[in-house]
Amino acid sequence: MTIDVVGSDVPTMPPMAPVYADRIAETQRRLRDGEFTLEQMPGYIKGQRPTTDVWHNIDHLEIYPKVWGRECGKNGIGKLREVVLTEITESEKFAYQDLDPAYFPQMADAYSSIDIPKMIDQSLAYEAALEANGVIVHRVEFPQPPVSAFGPAKSTWAAAELFVLRGGSVLPKRGVQPLAYGRAEYLALWAWTRLGVPVLCAVAGTGIFEIGPCHFLAEDVFVSGNGMAFNDEGLEQMKPVIARSAGLDTDDMTFLHIEFPGSKYYDAPSGVGHHPDLYIAPLDLRKVITYSPGLDFATLEWLRKRGYTIVEVEHSEQAQFAPANILPLEPGLVVMHAEATESIAKVRAAGVEVVEVPYSEFMKEGGGLHCSTGQVWREKGPYSTD
Repeated sequence: MTIDVVGSDVPTMPPMAPVYADRIAETQRRLRDGEFTLEQMPGYIKGQRPTTDVWHNIDHLEIYPKVWGRECGKNGIGKLREVVLTEITESEKFAYQDLDPAYFPQMADAYSSIDIPKMIDQSLAYEAALEANGVIVHRVEFPQPPVSAFGPAKSTWAAAELFVLRGGSVLPKRGVQPLAYGRAEYLALWAWTRLGVPVLCAVAGTGIFEIGPCHFLAEDVFVSGNGMAFNDEGLEQMKPVIARSAGLDTDDMTFLHIEFPGSKYYDAPSGVGHHPDLYIAPLDLRKVITYSPGLDFATLEWLRKRGYTIVEVEHSEQAQFAPANILPLEPGLVVMHAEATESIAKVRAAGVEVVEVPYSEFMKEGGGLHCSTGQVWREKGPYSTD
C-alpha cells in the first residue's frame, strides 16, 4: 500500500468523503440557482437577530447530518444498514508472536494453526451473508506491514474498533494491548475521509475504555464493563456521550457495567475475560444470549427482573467458538458462528432467526463476528420500555 505524504505541493483543500463532497456541491448548486432564502434558517423572523431560544436548543443530532451529508451510528438494535470489514492479509499471523508468546493474549487454539487463506475465505463468506441481508459492506486496507504507535500492529482484522455512535466515531483508550494503539485512529480517519463519518470524541487523560466490544441491548441500554479493558474514569467520560448520542439524558440511559473477574485478558480454560461481547449480546428486544460465568450477579439480576429471555451458552462451546460474539442484523435476526451448533439450536428454539457463517480462524486470533465488524449505521430501533 502506497502512503501519500502531505507536502508543499499538495492542494490546500483536505480530502473529502464523497458524501461530504456531494453535500457541498449540492449546496453550491442551490446557491447558484437562487434557491437559498433566509426563511430556510431555523427560527428565522424577518428583521430580528438569531435567537438563543432556537439555537441553544437545537440538538447536535439534528445538525451533524446536514453538515456531513449523512447519518451514522450503531446505537440500538434496529436494522443494520452499513458496516466496515478489513482486508485480511498474511499480516494477521503476527510475525513477532514467537518473541514472547506469553506476552500476547491467547485463545483456545494454537496461534500457529491460523490458516490465512481460510480466514480470507471466511471473511468473504461473511461479507456475502451481510450483503444478502441488505447490508452495505465497505473494505478498509491497513498499510502493509501494519504498524502501531509503538512498533508493529497486531489484530488489524478487528474492525469493531471503528465504534460509531450517532454523530460520529469514538477514539478509545486501550487497557493492556500496547500493539493496538493506533488501529482505532486509523479506522476513524478512514471512515471520516471515505464515508463522511466524523470523529465525535476521544477518551482522554488516564481513562480506559475499549469501546469496540461494547453492545446496545436497546436504544436506551448500553453494555460495557469494569476491568482490564475499562476503568471508572473512562466510564464516566463516556456516559454523557453515549446518552446524548441516543438523544437522552444520562439519567434516562441504562448502563450495564459488568464487573469482570480475574486478572487475565482472556482465560481459555474458563472462557472468561474482559470484553462484554464475548458474554452477552442482543437477540431481540428483551432477549439475549449470554455466557453467564463471564457476567456478574448484578447484570444477571437486572436481566432477570426485567423479564429478559436468556439463551445460555454452554462451557463446552464457549472457549472455542464464543457463541455470544454475534452480529445482530435486526430484532429477531442475527449472524452466528456456524461452529457453535448447540448454541445456534438454542437461539432458534427461542424464536430467533440465525444466519450461520463459518468463522473458526478468527477465534484463533482473538475474536469473532462482532469483533470483526465496524457497524457504521443502524436504523433506529426499540427502547427497553417498548
